Amino acid sequence: MNTKSETGLQAIILAAGRGSRLNANQNNVTPKCLVDFDGQTLLEYQLSALKQVGIHQVCVVVGFGAEKVMDVADNQADFIFNDRWSETNSLYYACLCRHWVRGPVVVMNCDVLAPPEVFHRVATSPDSAFAFDSSSGTEAEHMKVELEDGYLKSMSKQIPKDRAMGENMGMLRFTADACERLFNEGEALIQSGGLNMWMAAAVEKIARQVPIRGIDIAGLPWVEIDFPEDLRIAREKIWPRICQTPALTYQGFVPKALLPSFEEEDLQEQTEVRRFTSLPV
Repeated sequence: MNTKSETGLQAIILAAGRGSRLNANQNNVTPKCLVDFDGQTLLEYQLSALKQVGIHQVCVVVGFGAEKVMDVADNQADFIFNDRWSETNSLYYACLCRHWVRGPVVVMNCDVLAPPEVFHRVATSPDSAFAFDSSSGTEAEHMKVELEDGYLKSMSKQIPKDRAMGENMGMLRFTADACERLFNEGEALIQSGGLNMWMAAAVEKIARQVPIRGIDIAGLPWVEIDFPEDLRIAREKIWPRICQTPALTYQGFVPKALLPSFEEEDLQEQTEVRRFTSLPV
C-alpha cells in the first residue's frame, strides 16, 4: 500500500507489544489494539479516525499476534514486523520505521482511545506537537510532561509530581526535521543499551533541539488501555461519550458502531508486509 496522504502526513501506530497487563489469561491473549468496541476493534477505529483527518498512509508496527492484527487492518496499512517485540519497547518500534517515513508523521500508541477531535488537533498542528492532559499525570504509571511557555521541556514517568504539568496521551506529530532527529537520537539510545526504552526518552532529547508544542486535551474523553480496569472504563464511559456527543465528531465522522451499513473504502493496493529487525545494537 502506498496511498498518498491528502495532508502530506503519514502515521505510525505502535502495536507490537503483548499487552500482558491487560490479559489475565496468558494462554489466550488478544493484542491490545484488537479489543472490541461494539463490533469494531480499537485499531479499526484509529485507522478510521486517521483517515477522517486526511491520513491514508499508515504503518502499523506489529509483533505479538502479528497475523491477527494484519488480518484486521488488511489493505488499510503497511506493516513492519518486529521479531524482537518481547525484548524491546516503543523506542525500538518507532525506529524500525525510519526507512518508511518520508516526511512529517504522526506517531501514536495502539492502546489509546480518543475522540476524532484529538486526531484533528494533532494532525493539523503547523509544527511538531503532542497531545497531553493537564488534568492527569499524578500516578507512577503516567508518562508525565513538563512544559515551558507551552512547549515540551521534559517527558518521563520519573518527573516529580510537583513539576508534572500533565500526562502524555500517546499521540505526537513530528515535522520532517524533528522526525529525523527523533530517529537519530533513538538509534543512539538503542546502541547504548536502550532496547527497552520508551520513545519518550528520544522525544525528550529532541525537545532540547526543536520546539514541540503541547496540545492540552483536558476535558475530552480519552483513555490509555493498559489494565482491565482501563478497558472497563473505556467501554462503559469513554466509548459512549465518543459515540453520543456530536460536538466531539469531526467533519461528520462518527464511530462505526453508529453506522451499521458503513464499508471501508476499497483500496486497490496490496498490503505491504516488511520485516525490519536489524537495528544496530
